[in-house]
Amino acid sequence: MGRVATTNLSVLTFLILSSPVWFTLVSCSNAGLEPLTEPLSYVDDKLSIEGQYCTSPADEVAFPVKILIVIDQSASLQCTDPGNNRLTALNQAGSALDSLPNVQFAVVGFASWSKITDFTTSWAEAREALAPEDGQGGPATDYQGALSEVLRVLERDMVESGPAMAARTKYVVLFLSDGIPEPRCNAGCDDGDEPPDALYGVCNTTQTIPDGYYVDMHTLCPDYNQPAQLAQKASDIMSLAEVYGVGDLTISTIFLFAPEEEIIAVCGDISQFGYDKDQAEPLLRSMAEEGLGTFRDVNISTELDFLEFNYESLMAPYKSAEFFAINLNALPLAVGLGIDSDRDGVPDEVEFEYGMSRLSGDSDGDRFGDLIEHRYAAQGFDALDPAVPAIGCTSTADRDGDGLLECEEMFLLTNPLLADTDGDRIPDNIEVRLGLDPTVHDTAVDHDFDGKLSGFEVRAGTNPVVSDEKNTLLNPIRYRVEEVTQGPVQLDDITCYDFFVQDMTLVPTLNIPDEAKGKGFNRILIFAEEEPVSLAGSRGRFHVACIEARYLGDTFKDPPSGRIDNLTPLRFVDLAEFDPLVHCLEVGGDPSDIPDGGVF
Repeated sequence: MGRVATTNLSVLTFLILSSPVWFTLVSCSNAGLEPLTEPLSYVDDKLSIEGQYCTSPADEVAFPVKILIVIDQSASLQCTDPGNNRLTALNQAGSALDSLPNVQFAVVGFASWSKITDFTTSWAEAREALAPEDGQGGPATDYQGALSEVLRVLERDMVESGPAMAARTKYVVLFLSDGIPEPRCNAGCDDGDEPPDALYGVCNTTQTIPDGYYVDMHTLCPDYNQPAQLAQKASDIMSLAEVYGVGDLTISTIFLFAPEEEIIAVCGDISQFGYDKDQAEPLLRSMAEEGLGTFRDVNISTELDFLEFNYESLMAPYKSAEFFAINLNALPLAVGLGIDSDRDGVPDEVEFEYGMSRLSGDSDGDRFGDLIEHRYAAQGFDALDPAVPAIGCTSTADRDGDGLLECEEMFLLTNPLLADTDGDRIPDNIEVRLGLDPTVHDTAVDHDFDGKLSGFEVRAGTNPVVSDEKNTLLNPIRYRVEEVTQGPVQLDDITCYDFFVQDMTLVPTLNIPDEAKGKGFNRILIFAEEEPVSLAGSRGRFHVACIEARYLGDTFKDPPSGRIDNLTPLRFVDLAEFDPLVHCLEVGGDPSDIPDGGVF
């Protein structure tokens, strides 16, 4: 492999003095000649990487579609829909969508109470809430309570999904009713006892309403189920889209009616139950307008295809939003780089000083990494005692692939399902490694007051929390990333980038016995973060490529040229799927050993 020439002036002097010509010159004068006690050397420890990265195709991304059915279960439907055609239509639509892997269902059935099924991928589970508990229906049509439940179901799901998934999710709310909201209350306990409250006795009562009934009636004798309250509830629901950055949210409404003669034939006059088409249609239409959805009036006795709404998944092409490389075996210090042979985030010299293992990232074998235990020793950790902390790490899972175990994420308050908790385009473990806070978006902060923002220092390979020496800041890792506008791989929904990483510094590491590779191996990760275009607030996804170069000091470097170019089969894989034993390209090895897989 490549050897770096070391120029020793003592040897050079000997060779030159052996020449007759030089001997003649020396015989004339030796003025100004001083012996050199140290050789001059050039340390060749730099690596450059050239390649191409392509984003994921838009059609490979299964963005979730979540359908929330809000269905009136009041007793009047026994008259308007005695054949339960609405349930037949819902079952047909649900069964047709059930085979799609990215579709989920939830149901809120309502009368004077609400019956709820949270989001599930199984239509068979969701439809259990379609029919009322007693089979007969409730005595009221509590729009306001139902919309309040919708707000809770959606917000809970958005929180549990997390910002990355919520930003890719399309929520479709379908609100079905055959009448107007009942009861409708005017504020004040002395507003009289006029219909429609005469049927329900809740508007003007001072008695406690049982739990589970009229669930949004929080105060004594309030306005309830009035147009202003319903409009506000619809507005509150739609505001969730902005608060949680969801991909799409709509509320569509459906008025279920039947010809008057058919209703009379079944139940006689049902006007007392709130069946009033002239009032119901404009109210439901206004709710759909507020919800940016569609209003439909449906003759439930004959129409069964009224649920044909747009359930297509959101589609958006990806663009590269962040690109940087990091040497996991080199830690930026205030002056120069520290060697980190086991890649645990603690320099070898610190581990030696404290009696920790330089060859294992978990010195005491308790699954908490040495970096966490050393840095947070004052908070109950000990890198050398497996019994500390008392509550050990019971899981080795790392579902988001960010390099932190879930027990470590629990302590750090990071999201175990999100590689970049704070959304600053730096994976959580890289932030922890460099002393940054993975829960705070701080790439535009100059923590160490050295004139460089922390985001720049992460990319440059310098220390973002300790003021670097001037020479270090003047010699950062450099990048060139250019979008490819022509070429056979360029498709409408794929964007490719040529990249060049220059001046990545290698360090002479110790031999890690478990890896059986020998000394000097450096693992370089190249992160490419991509984000879907036109989905506001959407979190990106990380792809990573891995290279293992070797450096033993100024006597050996592999590759000798210090350059890895397009001839190398460099592959980017999803961060959550990254396995260094499979995906790291060992320079100098056989490229055919790298298996197919990943993105590109």
